[in-house]
Amino acid sequence: MNNYLKHLFIVQLFLAGCLVLPMSRTAASELDTTHFRSATIHVKPSRVIGQVKPLHGGNLAVPLVDGLYLGKVRETFRRLKIPYTRLHDVPLQNPGMRIVDIPLIFPDFRADAEDEGAYYFDQTDDYIRDCIADSTEVYYRLGTSIEHSIKKYFVHPPKDVKKWIDVASNIIRHYTEGKWNGFRFPITYWEIWNEPDVDSQKMWTGSLDEFNAFYVEVATALKKRFPHLKFGGPAHCSPKEKVVRGFLSACAEKKAPLDFYSFHCYTDDDKRIIGLPARMQQYLDEYGYHQTELHLNEWNYIYGGFWKADAKTSNDWFKVIRGTEGAAFVNTVLIGWQDTPLDVACYYTIVNLSSSRWGLFNSDGTVSKAYYGMLAFGDVAEYGNRVGLDADLPDGSRALAARDSHGNLAILASCWKSGALDLSFDIESMGEYERVEVYRLDDHSNLAKCMEVGHVQGPLKVRTDSESAIWLVKCYK
Repeated sequence: MNNYLKHLFIVQLFLAGCLVLPMSRTAASELDTTHFRSATIHVKPSRVIGQVKPLHGGNLAVPLVDGLYLGKVRETFRRLKIPYTRLHDVPLQNPGMRIVDIPLIFPDFRADAEDEGAYYFDQTDDYIRDCIADSTEVYYRLGTSIEHSIKKYFVHPPKDVKKWIDVASNIIRHYTEGKWNGFRFPITYWEIWNEPDVDSQKMWTGSLDEFNAFYVEVATALKKRFPHLKFGGPAHCSPKEKVVRGFLSACAEKKAPLDFYSFHCYTDDDKRIIGLPARMQQYLDEYGYHQTELHLNEWNYIYGGFWKADAKTSNDWFKVIRGTEGAAFVNTVLIGWQDTPLDVACYYTIVNLSSSRWGLFNSDGTVSKAYYGMLAFGDVAEYGNRVGLDADLPDGSRALAARDSHGNLAILASCWKSGALDLSFDIESMGEYERVEVYRLDDHSNLAKCMEVGHVQGPLKVRTDSESAIWLVKCYK
């Protein structure tokens, strides 16, 4: 055996055996391969096909509470490189604090909207300042958080819309123009309300027609006052055709500004959530909003009957969301969205230490497997230039490749419910890379580096016996 073949054999043997099955030291020839499927990803680094869309935004950054874990969580959060953090439900993440929501910043609606003393900004100041320091752009939701209580307190239609607009304007000026000892933060997106169509009137106790009229009046006034900022909404909970058309029709009739249209989707159907942006774009085009951005700013891996499930069933499903399967779903969706008109996406949620259910972090500040899934996508997105590839992955699994300005290459393969899999990475001009690293996320590993080698001439072959897995390959010039 010549030196090249000997080296290639050793690399593939290591990948096939020790890499994926860390508890076993069995040689590749002794492994039972009868139940493994095979797939190949052909990567073409020389063919740039665009830019990777950084769609790994989220809802909720590091809370002001839980100071015991604050430094640890903040450092771990920064590693995700979250492009946008949407400020919805922030008070639920920071119990007892008067933060973000209009009724908490301006609590007495009888007060003068131009009286600085009527506003309480301190905690919101600190939260947004921390977001900026953690290199995530703020996406501000104007309105209030969801109310699961039987009695509703703040989700009623404002009685004085013009005054509500004045209050919202002063909040915007405080954070972008320095008003009242404020700031000049680069906050581009200002969303008007959230989920007016949600069941049980948890976000809006009026009719949808009343909400649509409210949006039109607010958006028109705010855009006139702040033409350089982007206003939109309404964060439809379920973008049903009748609801979407009703909203867009009301906007088009009054020629109301709609810099972005936002909507939500919680599903376990990858094709549905990946296909939604194209459908929403058709509606926007039909009503003349051709330049409006598409924002899917709440989403997660939820099965059909989740919302009506009993406590044990829903708790069991949260373990799936936060585990390997949930991590793979996150990545296969983020990859699938690359070929859609979607502009911004925000996962619900990134950090929520007040709950052991939602969020990539555990309540003690440690992280879930889903965290590592988001981390893998953030790493690849940072490379920038998306390059071409062909793959014969099982249905529901997808791959993405990108290279940076130095020619270094990153490949992400999300194998969602693919089953035991033999996977080959066939990379064009593989021998040009000085060093190759392979990372694995599956039932046995949390995106740990499984191997690092020098020149490799042939395809990289990896294996996992987990139902779902994520592979991250980095090739350095």
